[in-house]
Amino acid sequence: MSLIKNWSEQDQYFLSGTLYVPLFGGEIDVLVEKEVSPQYAEKCAENLVSLDDETVEYLCERVSAYHQYMLEEWNEEFVREINEKVPPDAAGREILRYIENPTLFVIVPQGEGIGYSVSGSCEWDPEHGIEIIIRDSRPLYVGQTDCLGAWASDDEYLTEY
Repeated sequence: MSLIKNWSEQDQYFLSGTLYVPLFGGEIDVLVEKEVSPQYAEKCAENLVSLDDETVEYLCERVSAYHQYMLEEWNEEFVREINEKVPPDAAGREILRYIENPTLFVIVPQGEGIGYSVSGSCEWDPEHGIEIIIRDSRPLYVGQTDCLGAWASDDEYLTEY
């Protein structure tokens, strides 16, 4: 049984679908490069929906750290606006509720194993949003969307928070 539903052609480069992800509280969009096999896309989807609790808790810690980092970077007036939408102390799995329109991106693998990213919008960085990159069930990056993908070298995933 396929986890990714509602497959359709997005454009000349991507196929699109939807995936139920409990982590995000419902269905999310999926974009898959046309050159990616359906089996590989399904493996990525399966990996995302079955991340273990330890990995999820780590992801939540990193999302919260990104949120806190951005609160320190913005001016006071903008921080007040953010705090009206996202509680400044949002943490744990609660922080994931504030990632808007999460989308699973699956691109052609450039190595062994599986890798994918989830990108979305967030109030604490409305210009860049948020990107979560995972390779072989291991979170590599949580931060602003830099379009690194899951196959960059490990040193490219470093952040200040």
